[in-house]
Amino acid sequence: MAEEKKPGLLKRMFSFGFGKKNQEQEEADTSAIENAERIAKEAAEAETKAREEAQRIAKEEQEAEAEKRAEEKRQAEEEAKRLAQEAKQAAEKERKAAEKAEEEAKAEVEKRAKAEEKAAKLEAKRLEKESEAAAKAEAKRLKTEQEAEAKHLAAEEKKCLEAQEAERIAKEKQEAERIVQEQEETERLAFEKAEESRKAEEAIAAREAAEQVAARKTEEQNATSPSPETTEDEARRQGWFKRLRKGLSQTSNNLKDNISSVFTKTKLDDDTLQDLEDILIQADIGVETALKITDALADQRFGKDITDREVREVMAGEIEKVLEPVAHDLALDLDHQPHVILVVGVNGSGKTTTIGKISQKLYDAGFSTLLVAGDTFRAAAIEQLHIWGDRTMAPVMSRENGADSAGLAFDAWADAKEQRRDVMLMDTAGRLQNKKELMDELEKIIRVLKKQDPTAPHTVLLTLDATTGQNALNQVEIFKDVAGVNGLVMTKLDGTARGGILVAIAAKHKLPVYFIGVGEQVEDLEPFEADVFARAIAGLDDDAH
Repeated sequence: MAEEKKPGLLKRMFSFGFGKKNQEQEEADTSAIENAERIAKEAAEAETKAREEAQRIAKEEQEAEAEKRAEEKRQAEEEAKRLAQEAKQAAEKERKAAEKAEEEAKAEVEKRAKAEEKAAKLEAKRLEKESEAAAKAEAKRLKTEQEAEAKHLAAEEKKCLEAQEAERIAKEKQEAERIVQEQEETERLAFEKAEESRKAEEAIAAREAAEQVAARKTEEQNATSPSPETTEDEARRQGWFKRLRKGLSQTSNNLKDNISSVFTKTKLDDDTLQDLEDILIQADIGVETALKITDALADQRFGKDITDREVREVMAGEIEKVLEPVAHDLALDLDHQPHVILVVGVNGSGKTTTIGKISQKLYDAGFSTLLVAGDTFRAAAIEQLHIWGDRTMAPVMSRENGADSAGLAFDAWADAKEQRRDVMLMDTAGRLQNKKELMDELEKIIRVLKKQDPTAPHTVLLTLDATTGQNALNQVEIFKDVAGVNGLVMTKLDGTARGGILVAIAAKHKLPVYFIGVGEQVEDLEPFEADVFARAIAGLDDDAH
């Protein structure tokens, strides 16, 4: 390799200067190149960065788009779920609404059915009431017609019997006259044949006739006068039976006549039993007792001949069976002093008179009694009770007319307690069961007495007027509920043809019957005896009892 020649100084200087310039240029160029390269590189880097940034942005945009789409999809799914849920809720709501509508419709149907059923029941009840009212009206009309027909038949029968009796008497008279004539003729012939024998026979006949008359008079005296062995109670019983029989004569005679018109030596059959049942019901005996009597007759004598007395004997026996459980003596509970007896009933039933008669019986039995004039609405009742108090030696507590009867009851109980009276016997104002204010006043009296003694009143007596008939049944029902009635007194049995109402009351209510009355005198109110009453109402003598 050839050795390289070194330039000269100038040239080197020039070269140096030029070189330096070139170097600088080169450096500048290099620097420019480097700058350019750097710029290019930076540009490339920038482009790369821009590309990367663009890619990143594109990727981010893609991711954002994807996320957006995913979000939109999610939102769409959620919206779909929401809509599905809403649709499900709507469907459920519609189902519930449908069920509710169905239940309401069913309830409405049931309500309408119940309303229709209720309306049907009300209509049936109305029709039943109308039918009952019509039946009652028809029964009443038939009963009235039957009564009128029965009275007419009874009158016709009576006329017929009277005519027959008159005809029989006339025939008997004629027969007697004929016999007398025959006897006279026989006696005349006998006298002609044997006067002495006839006289002897006449003397014997006269003696026998006198003996027969004497024997008959003796029998009559024995029948009307008690034998020495007859006790005082038996004599009183016989006397009471006579008074009761007389008092019940309207009822017993009516029954006896009607029964006799049906049973005149005839066989007992369904028709006669039906006729007897009608007669008993018309006498207010009551349907239940009437059926018992006809059933007893049918069991004993159906298809056989039977007389009216035999019918009345059976009737008396069945009535006694109904009355025996309610025939009680008025017992006083002296563990409670005073024993309070409260007497209630409607106007005119005989309360005040009954109190006076009971007071007399208590006095005769040795009991001390305080009478209380609780009928403060009637001055006459107060005055009447004072008269009875004087008769029976019993003090009477009263107030001015119109005073508070409950307050009087309060003071009377305290006074009776202080005086150690055995019995406090209190009158009350006559009340109709449809007068609410008066019934309320009666309840107030009872409340006041219970404050003094929780067991008072110990006896609540309801007086019943027999002449009121069927209305007496209603009175028992009302007063039993309001006042707690636990005993009955039946008055004025002598003033009615329907004394059988006592039997109907006993059969239905089964309350004790303490006394019955057939007149105004003290002895005309006596303790109730079932057998005596039954035979008296049947029109039977007391000989067999």
